[in-house]
Formats: sequence, structure tokens, C-alpha cells
Amino acid sequence: MSLNLENFRASSEYREILRILQKSTNSVQNIVWQSHALGKNIVPINHFEIDFVSRGVVAFYDHNRFKIDTSLQLYAKLDYRTSVFKVPEFRLVKHAIHFSFPSEIRSEELRKAGRITFDPNIERSITIRPSLTGVQKDAQELTMRVIDASPYGLGLVVSESNRSFLKQNRILWITHLEQMKLSMPIMAEVLYINNELDPKFMRRKQKDLKVGLKISGIFQDDVYQNFIR
Repeated sequence: MSLNLENFRASSEYREILRILQKSTNSVQNIVWQSHALGKNIVPINHFEIDFVSRGVVAFYDHNRFKIDTSLQLYAKLDYRTSVFKVPEFRLVKHAIHFSFPSEIRSEELRKAGRITFDPNIERSITIRPSLTGVQKDAQELTMRVIDASPYGLGLVVSESNRSFLKQNRILWITHLEQMKLSMPIMAEVLYINNELDPKFMRRKQKDLKVGLKISGIFQDDVYQNFIR
């Protein structure tokens, strides 16, 4: 079994890791594996359970057919977005593997086609808001720089000071592309927040983060084409 991680991105955000685990809970395509001198030992996972209190995972497998060596490193591949991670220290209890949430998960990039990365010397931005209701609407809007775009998602540069805002507001509404107001706001979901920002987009004396948005809707074609030009 081999994986080309070129189109994968890493996330260490707890909420995204939890979401990926939840999406994969009942899939029959989840596996764990170990590498040794004779090759790879691949073990199918029947299902797994999440312990929200201890932030742990219990993965069930057929221990009569498959053996796991506790002295070797264990890795996992989940069906949801071909997510892979290094399993932390684990223990075997009868027919199950017990381990803590991984500190990082790598997932296949959703936007393989149609993504445009902008010139770092030319800033493009969007305006977002956490809600479509409220009296002081303008006060709730934020303008954020865009580093790449596709019809299905956007990559943003966000300052560390706005991390808590995005963690508290996972669903956002895009109201403008640059200065062009959308006829109807487009809903977007915060998929990840990480530190994997291309240095070309970093600003001096400020810690910046990379944020990925998944678009739930369709941009007006003329507005979107003008935006990416």
C-alpha cells in the first residue's frame, strides 16, 4: 500500500480531527497498518467508537484473523477523504485497539481541479460575516485576504488574533468578492485552520494562519471571473 501525499494537507485543529473521525466511524474501508522487514501488515477496522471525554478512540478488528505487534509503530487510513495519521501510543484489549486522538491528520485535498493561486504581490480579499441577522450588520463584517480560489473553496490568510473568531463561527457568509457585492450571500464552512501558510503570503511582525473554506453554493459567474482575473 502506497500513498502519494502531494495532494494531502495536514491539520492539527481538534475540531477538524474530531469531524474527520466522526465521518469515518461506520465506514468499512478504514484500516490500520504496520511496516516490518517482510512488508506491510494491513488490518481492516470493523468499526470504531469515539470517547469524547478522554478524547480517545476504540477501534475494533478481527483479532482471530489479524495480529498487531505492540512493539511497532501503527498507522491508520480512514475512508473519509483518505485521511491518514500516525497512531499515538496504543494498547490492545481483546478485539480492540485503544489510542488517543492523533495530534495531526493528513487528508486528501478536496479542490484538485480549478484552483487558482494568486500572485503574492497582488492582494485579493473577501468580506465575511458570521450571521445574516443583527442590527449592526457592518460591525460584524470582516475582510480577509484570499490566497487561492476555486468554485468550491477558498484559501485565506488570517491573523492569529482572529483564530478564536473562526473557531467560534464555523459557518460564515460571504457577502463580497473584493468590492463586488454578491446578489445573495454565499454560505461557507471553515474546514481547517493551520500553520501551513506559504511564506510568500506571510506579513512581517505578525503571525498568520492558513484557513480553508468550503463553499456551499455557487458564485455569480461574472463576479467570480472578475475576481480571479
